[in-house]
Amino acid sequence: MTATTTRFSYEGLFSERSEDTPINTVPHAEYDFAVAYPAPETSPMDGLIGALQTAMDSRGDEIARHMAYYPQPAGSPELREYVAWKLEYDRGFKVGIDDILLTAGSGESIGLAIQALTNPGDTAITEHFVYSGTLGQLQRFGNTVYGAETDDEGLVPEAVDELITKLDAKGKKPKMIYTIAEHQNPMGPTLPVERREALLEIAHRHGVPILEDECYVDLRFEGEMQPAFRTLDDSGIVIHVASFSKLLAPGLRMGYITAAPEVLRRSMSCKVGSGPNQFASYAIEGFLRNSLDEHRARFNPLLKQKRDAMDRSLNDHFSDIGASWSRPEGGCYTWLTMPEGTDITSPRDEIFAEGVGYNGGVGFAPNGDGQNCARLCFAFETPEKCYDGIEKLAGLFKKRGLM
Repeated sequence: MTATTTRFSYEGLFSERSEDTPINTVPHAEYDFAVAYPAPETSPMDGLIGALQTAMDSRGDEIARHMAYYPQPAGSPELREYVAWKLEYDRGFKVGIDDILLTAGSGESIGLAIQALTNPGDTAITEHFVYSGTLGQLQRFGNTVYGAETDDEGLVPEAVDELITKLDAKGKKPKMIYTIAEHQNPMGPTLPVERREALLEIAHRHGVPILEDECYVDLRFEGEMQPAFRTLDDSGIVIHVASFSKLLAPGLRMGYITAAPEVLRRSMSCKVGSGPNQFASYAIEGFLRNSLDEHRARFNPLLKQKRDAMDRSLNDHFSDIGASWSRPEGGCYTWLTMPEGTDITSPRDEIFAEGVGYNGGVGFAPNGDGQNCARLCFAFETPEKCYDGIEKLAGLFKKRGLM
């Protein structure tokens, strides 16, 4: 039989939800403030490999048997047991391993919650500027997203209350309030406990669940951690997701979700395939069970040095033009706001090609604004490059008459 050489046409066969997306590698600028993760030198690769070797030495036959099967749909029992311990140790609330679903990073957890709760045409509320990955997922599954007013402390509860009331009056009651309350991406603030309590009261009054994303909670280098929404409320109205990507390494692709049992069951129905990588689960559980606090004690001071270097350079090169920027107590990002009317989003690709990467504010904007804003990741580059890259960015802005 001779194979046909005529190329098959998929014209008219593609689904409405799919897009023609280029398949390529992610480029890096000379000074890369556009990335969304810490630098490779902060990833404890030796510790992870050592933990995996210890597990193999002590229970290699058991691990070999487990590796001969697909992972359990909810993920490794050992890692879920550790997550339950960590949530009580770090965040002060208790859950059992059956209340935890391991996922391929917090992104999958968020996507499962969105699919479990929303239909095309529904609405959701986020911060005025919100993590672009979640914004994209909400929109991909057909939601209209509204960014609520924020200030330098995060969401303004009164504004959220007013927005829900307005949407409800139009028959568009939101299905969820999504927030990163610790070191928010992209703006950087930590929401005070008083605002969290106020938002919980608002959520209960309107019957709207809160999807709490704590993927940056471990990355605190000054100030005090605030209680999680889930710590303040065990009624089931809070869906809590988090990740090991920023604490350890994004390439591990490991996160988790804990929620009311009915939400977890619905989320499981949207999950494709078995649980996440079992080998990675052994490494994460083994390393963190013995080294969590020590790792954070090594890791977070490095982040502070980088934040301080970027902050110094912004002060030296942007302070006299009416610009402002956040000074987060943890996480990975500084949010730069240029004077009104300045468009730093449009020339982003040109400036990237000339050596400085950043993300324009429009990509984080449910309401379509943010042309004068940028997210700058300080976590990836060295302190020296954080300072020098901002200096170069100022020069590239001046070259284009932007400052």
